This record gives sequence, C-alpha cells and structure tokens, in this order.
Amino acid sequence: MRNCELCNRKRELTFHHLIPKKNHKIKHIREKYSFLDINSYGIKICRDCHKMIHKLIPHKLLALDYNTKEKLQNHPELKKFIEWVRFQTKKVK
Repeated sequence: MRNCELCNRKRELTFHHLIPKKNHKIKHIREKYSFLDINSYGIKICRDCHKMIHKLIPHKLLALDYNTKEKLQNHPELKKFIEWVRFQTKKVK
C-alpha cells in the first residue's frame, strides 16, 4: 500500500488517466496533447478519490480543464471531499 496522490491516505491505489481513455480517440484532444503519452499520463490515487473525480467531473472537462494533479486538487467540490476524507482518517486514529 502507498499513499494516494490526492488525499495522501495509505490505501490500495488505482491509476487515474489525467486525459480519460474515453477521450483518447477524439481528434482535437489527441492533437492538443500530442506531446504526451496519454496512455501513461496519470496519477495513482485511492478508489474513494477516483470515484469522486468521476462523479463530479465529466470526461471532456477532465481532459480539457482538470488534466493535472494540481488542477484536480483545486476543483472546489473535489477539494472539499479531499479535506473531508483526510479529516475522517484523523478522527479514526
């Protein structure tokens, strides 16, 4: 187990594609990110953060506006979730 790159909790991690796979075939997105290996461009995060990202942010918006770890951390609703989940972890200890 390693720490989630968003909430920093020690959990089993999943790979989050910062350019969602659903968008890899869209020409203008492929062209916009031609300098990246979009198949391996991503972060390792816990399932809770991963589910919340996809619950809050549509795939095209992820590809165009929330395509870095920093941008995800600054998404207003996701930021609230990350703070909440960190607080929950501290309460348990």
